[in-house]
Amino acid sequence: MTPYYDHAGVTIYHGDCREILPSVGFVNTVITDPVWPYASQALEGSDRPYQLFAEMVEVLWCDRLVVQLGCDSDPRFLLGVPAALPFFRVIWLEYACPTHKGRLLYTGDVAYVFGKPPASAPGRRVMPGRFLSSRPDAVRMKVTKHKEWGRASGNGLHPTPRRYQHVAYLVGKWGEGVICDPFAGSGTTLLAAKNGGYKVIGIEIEERFCEIAAKRISQEVFDFSGAQPSEPKGEGEE
Repeated sequence: MTPYYDHAGVTIYHGDCREILPSVGFVNTVITDPVWPYASQALEGSDRPYQLFAEMVEVLWCDRLVVQLGCDSDPRFLLGVPAALPFFRVIWLEYACPTHKGRLLYTGDVAYVFGKPPASAPGRRVMPGRFLSSRPDAVRMKVTKHKEWGRASGNGLHPTPRRYQHVAYLVGKWGEGVICDPFAGSGTTLLAAKNGGYKVIGIEIEERFCEIAAKRISQEVFDFSGAQPSEPKGEGEE
């Protein structure tokens, strides 16, 4: 395979993760935000998210899998996770200032952890299950101003960005060895892992998001100050 981007411990592959993961082989930690059921945006695979996720985990080889979903996502989506990765715990990724979707008060996201925890170390002797994001990311704020997928994509933005603080928390608590995100989007997991000093592999099926991720990674000033990598000023997205 020829990487789309490969520099300073970050590798990005453009293509279908179901085809690329077998060639990647073993990775220690998978932290990902797959295409959710009932996705509000027309992402690649949103017409068959259950099948797409199940086919991805079939070819996954890792110690642990951390899956981030919305609080309005059906957890039965995760039934495809194999018995070799037993359920470990739920993590509540909360917003200091909730939003809403119609009558649903959107208080944050939820992460589900499968497999074995990372080795005991300062800051993660025991594995907590709650993190509060104190502020929205700059790019997330831009995306919320665009109500239509076409407008968002036309402005070079990912339509479903994750909060950098949330992803950095997951990396800081659960990251170990090589980290992989099979649904890399515009690179938030890659950025958080890089900032945390990890080697990381991202796979993204849409080339435009590979380009966004590569530009973000190549332009960032990295911070290795602690277990929860901090977001560079003015940045943050999926």
